[in-house]
Amino acid sequence: MGKRPLPPLSVLQAFCAIAETGGFGRAAERIGQTQTAVSHQLAQLEGWIGGRLFDRGRHGARLTALGARLHPAISGTISELEAALYQARASNLTRHVAVSVSPEFSSQWLASRLPDFCQRYPDIELKMAVGYHRPDFQSGSADLAIWLGRAEAGLVHEELLTDEEFVVSSPGLSKQLPPRNARKAARLLRYAGMRHTILDWQRWYEQITVEGERDPDFDIVQAVEDSEVFGSFTDMLDACRQGRGFALVRSSLVAGDIAKGRLVRCFVEVQPAAVSYNLLYLPNALQNPAAALFRNWLLSQAREPL
Repeated sequence: MGKRPLPPLSVLQAFCAIAETGGFGRAAERIGQTQTAVSHQLAQLEGWIGGRLFDRGRHGARLTALGARLHPAISGTISELEAALYQARASNLTRHVAVSVSPEFSSQWLASRLPDFCQRYPDIELKMAVGYHRPDFQSGSADLAIWLGRAEAGLVHEELLTDEEFVVSSPGLSKQLPPRNARKAARLLRYAGMRHTILDWQRWYEQITVEGERDPDFDIVQAVEDSEVFGSFTDMLDACRQGRGFALVRSSLVAGDIAKGRLVRCFVEVQPAAVSYNLLYLPNALQNPAAALFRNWLLSQAREPL
């Protein structure tokens, strides 16, 4: 580095504006200064360098060989500096994160853990969108999404939980089950939120029974269709706790109920869940520091026991 101070940033910006617009008047319009001010700034830069950077003529200003060698380096450096400054500014100002999540995951897994995040990061505003609609990342309404299934093309996906599926009931109902044909002893509960509940029951039943040994008088699809349909997963689980039937559930959503004895696994049959809960986001989403903090916190929570 030389002992002479570098030219001011405004001088370098004026030089780039002249080079890219081809004239002093157009450069002045671009950077919001007078043409006289732009001329003075160029003269300052040429004086510092000790050589001409433009040839002036009736058709505007054309870079000299010296100016042509200098322009890419100055332009690139200014672009990098602007990007770094704006990113630093955004990092300081962005203190919110928008998360899209399904109702059952929100109520059964996330809700009990969120106070920990809020206590750790009280200055971050957490915006939750709870529903079954696909997250809209492009509009900015979601930074992160917890989604049951794989990501669409162009999204980052990180597996959050690997579940098993099994049937639960209240402890009281479980004690009353007969030794044979216990699956017929109570209603097979379902809820309106998930369109595949009947298919899930059917898949579970077919995987835990041998085709030749299935009860010909028991139609699993009809049994589910005849059951009461609850408005939400929470309502269905409340009914199950009250002994009103069996519920086919994912292990992550009932771990707390089982640990506290509110629900029990009433059959030994279990199967891996067909899809997992995944964390989805755009490749640049973690440039938002609040989103990065929530992502790291969420993954750490998924690795911890209840």
